Amino acid sequence: MRKFSWMVFLLPFAAPAAAQAPAVPDWALPDSPTHHQVPPPPDFHRDTVTLNQPIGQFENQSDVGGALVPGSASFDAASRTYAITAAGYNIWYSRDEFRFLWKRMTGDVSLSASVDWPQEDGFGDRKAVLIVRQSLEDDSPQIMAAQHGAGMTHIAWRPGKGAMMTDVEYRAQRQPVAAKGERGPQILHPARIGLEKKGDQFQLYVSWQGEPLHAEGAPVTFKADGPFFVGIGFTSHLPATTATVTLRDVVVENRAGAVR
Repeated sequence: MRKFSWMVFLLPFAAPAAAQAPAVPDWALPDSPTHHQVPPPPDFHRDTVTLNQPIGQFENQSDVGGALVPGSASFDAASRTYAITAAGYNIWYSRDEFRFLWKRMTGDVSLSASVDWPQEDGFGDRKAVLIVRQSLEDDSPQIMAAQHGAGMTHIAWRPGKGAMMTDVEYRAQRQPVAAKGERGPQILHPARIGLEKKGDQFQLYVSWQGEPLHAEGAPVTFKADGPFFVGIGFTSHLPATTATVTLRDVVVENRAGAVR
């Protein structure tokens, strides 16, 4: 009987390459004790990614400015709550990166929402916004009412395509009281914020401690040619790291005088 011998050849095994962290431009890093955030280069843009996914009251959602890490969103109809997760360097300077839930509208608009921040610490300048934008491009003209994780509320606007943002800021903050054993700082967020469009006048509304929403400051003149994009959004203020916020009891109506 003929005998057979078997030879086994072992080939080198190549382990799958580890996923590389996205490259973050130096200008996009947030302020820290060792770094100062600066505006993006004038010619820097990323394409917006639109998902064709209606959600709640909104007809679609987009990652404006194509953040390095995609965002996500969900809607709980029972609690009327939107949860938005997003990365993004900022909604500021001459271009933006954020998850945007939107619908197209014309005419007057009333927007309002209550913002709930997670208990865990997050970057202080992360912001939830009620926003009206002329387009979905990252440098679109826009106006927004924003609430920051560190407690600041402001109305801010970019008057033209690629222009720099400007704002009017409002702050309320409780300081820690050592005698009571409180640990701080304790941030006081408004109970609710709103943004009203009446013609070319945009008014910020705030409820600081649960009182009815009331106008805060003077209205801002801003021209928005319909149809424009109206909705809610969020950025973590960290270029490649996501965070989450929830917005509840969102009002989005095609008329002035309905902020509530």
